[in-house]
Formats: sequence, structure tokens, C-alpha cells
Amino acid sequence: MLKAQYKKAFPYFEKIENITLENPENRKFKIVALQNKAYAFTSLGLYDDAQVAIEKSIRKAYMINDSDIKFKLLGWGLDLKSALYIELKMPQDSVLLYLKKSAAQYKQIKNTSQRTNLLNAAYINISTSFFNAKKLDSAMYYSRKVINSKQISEEAKSPVFQTIAQIYREKNNWDSAFYYYKKAEAISTKLGNPLDLKSIYQTLSEMYDRSGDKENALLYAKKYAQLSDSLNVINKQSAAIANKNIKADLQEKNTSQQKRLYKIIVSIIVLLIFISLLSLYIFRNYNKEKKSQKEKNSIIEEKTKEFEKLQSKVNNSFDEVVALAKNNDSAFLGRFKEVYPDFCNKLQQTYPDILNSELTFCAYLKLNFSTKEIATYTFTAIKSVQNRKNRLRKRLNIPSDEDIYIWIDKL
Repeated sequence: MLKAQYKKAFPYFEKIENITLENPENRKFKIVALQNKAYAFTSLGLYDDAQVAIEKSIRKAYMINDSDIKFKLLGWGLDLKSALYIELKMPQDSVLLYLKKSAAQYKQIKNTSQRTNLLNAAYINISTSFFNAKKLDSAMYYSRKVINSKQISEEAKSPVFQTIAQIYREKNNWDSAFYYYKKAEAISTKLGNPLDLKSIYQTLSEMYDRSGDKENALLYAKKYAQLSDSLNVINKQSAAIANKNIKADLQEKNTSQQKRLYKIIVSIIVLLIFISLLSLYIFRNYNKEKKSQKEKNSIIEEKTKEFEKLQSKVNNSFDEVVALAKNNDSAFLGRFKEVYPDFCNKLQQTYPDILNSELTFCAYLKLNFSTKEIATYTFTAIKSVQNRKNRLRKRLNIPSDEDIYIWIDKL
């Protein structure tokens, strides 16, 4: 798996899955094997197989008695689902949904150290997803959660600092961007991580050049070039060692080949007989295999069409709801309830006396409309929308220090 030789790893996963277990708690190893298979399937582009493996692993994880192991495996499964959705180019909201579900499982782990480490990893992924969705404040919120954690590894600090630096760079706050890139540089230097440093040097060189600081731009350009040269030297040395080993192997093979020459001649005769028999067998089974392959291709094509049709329906429903909202259409709330039934049911169950006007306002927030957009679509003043937000906070007991959009999204 570490060498990305996924096809070679599959037979070993199959062996693990087929082992008969005397101790039921050892089924955790089978679940890990399933989740590794799902990762391999995703990497190979076999998305249907990945989906099946993920769902199977999640079902089996619920059967684990040890709560900490169960929550960890459930979190991993949901995290794999978010990675699959990224490959399928699903909307960022769907990716974020499963990342947050993964974090919710990790939160239930009793072991403090393990819980914190897994949550930090989850928050880093959530922050990156928000950044990709251009929701910079939310991305910053989750990056800060990692930084403020009492238990954060040195390895985790560098990518978090780089994400924060990217956010500040997007906001054109160059001083803060430089500050966090420098912190990331110091940690990567301490850990001796050349690949991270190479990326940081390149970025800093570009930023200094854009800010007009040619001296520092040149300095980091030189650092980048020197590090690149060093990495190239290491690669060349590795290649030289590999060539040396290959030559030694070839010499050994030449010696042994002379001894095996006569055996090979006899083996060739036996092999020719075997090939003749095998050819006859293959010929007889060719038409059968061809028919089977045709059926498989037909099934794959049918599943692909079904998925595209489903994705089109999801996108069309979302676009329809947004259009109704923008037109201040009276049918907006009814259609929103059809598209987001779980969200509306949760609100009405938690706050039975919630008014339709308040539910409609929550729907605008769920669709991530800004204060200005809500004012425009509802033909009201921006100040009125802000007042409604404040009243809604009090009505739903939303903490004053929590982003109302994040609170609504978590619901």
C-alpha cells in the first residue's frame, strides 16, 4: 500500500477477510482491511467498489464492543467517504458533511490523547475543504481549533500554519501570510522535511517578489534551487545504487544461467506441450468470456448513467431552490422542505413553536446567502436582516461566539 502497488495488496486483504476468528474483537483487523481496500479502489478509479467497501466497513464497525475502537473505525470510514466524494467531484457541502460526521465520531473517543490527535487531523481536513470552497472564515475557524489544541504534534503544525498563511494571502493580508509561512519554515527545518521546505521556499520567493522585496525574493529563490539540487543529487545517488545492484544481479544470473541451460531445453519441450493444451482450452472458453465481459460492460455503463442522472437531479433541485429564494417566491419554503427534509424536521423538533418566517430565514442561512443577498432578495434593509439574525440567535440560543452559518450547517 505504501508503495502504491494496490493490485498486489488485494490478495492479502482477501486473506485477512477470509480468516476465521475465534475472538470477535479481532474483526477490527477485517474492518481495517476493508477500509484499505476502499482507499485502493478510490485511487484506482473503481468508485463503485470503493463505495461498497466503505459501507460494509461502517456496518461492521458498529458491531465492535470496544467503544474507542468502534468510534475510530467509524470516523475513518466516514473520512474515506469524504475522500471518495472529492474524487467524484461532488459539491463541497457533501464533502464537508462527511468530514464533520467523521469528527463527531472521534469526539466520542474516551482516550484523550487519541481523541485529540484524530480530531486535529479531522479539523485540518475540514479547514482545507472550507478553503477549497472559498469559505475563508470557516477555514480559519477550524485551523485555529487545531492551533489552540493543547496536544498538537510538530508534524501537524507545519501544514496548519501553511493553510493559515494561504488564507491570509487570499485576504491580501501579506504581513500575516509571511508570519505563518515563516513559522511553517522553522518547523519544517527543525523536522528536516525537504519536500515541505521546497514548497515553502518557492512560495516565499514568489511573495517577496510580488511585494517588491527583491533581496529576499532572490534569497529564497536560491534556497529553493539549492534544495532542489540536493534532492536531485539524492535521487541520482539512489539511481546509481540501484544500477550497481542490478549489475551485480546480472553477473550472478549469467553464472547460474549456464548451469540451467540444459534444464531449460527440457522445460521448453514440456512447455510447448502445455501451451498446446492451454491454447485449446482458451479457444473453447473465449466466446464464453467475451459474452461475460460484454455483460459486465453493459452493467458498468448502466450504473454510470444512473449516477449521472442522480447527480443531475441533486444539482437541479439545489438550483431550483436558489432560484425560488432569489425571486422571493412564495413556493420557496415548501420546495426547500422537500430538498432538505432532515434539516427542517430537526429545526421543528428542537423548536416546536418556530414560526414559518423564522424557518424561511434559517433556510436563507442554510443556502449560505450573505446579509446583503438576503436583503436584496427579500426587499428589506441590510440593518433589518442583521436585526433578524440577532433575534434568531436569542430565539435559538445560538452562542454569541459561534458563527451563525456554521451553527446552522452543523444542525
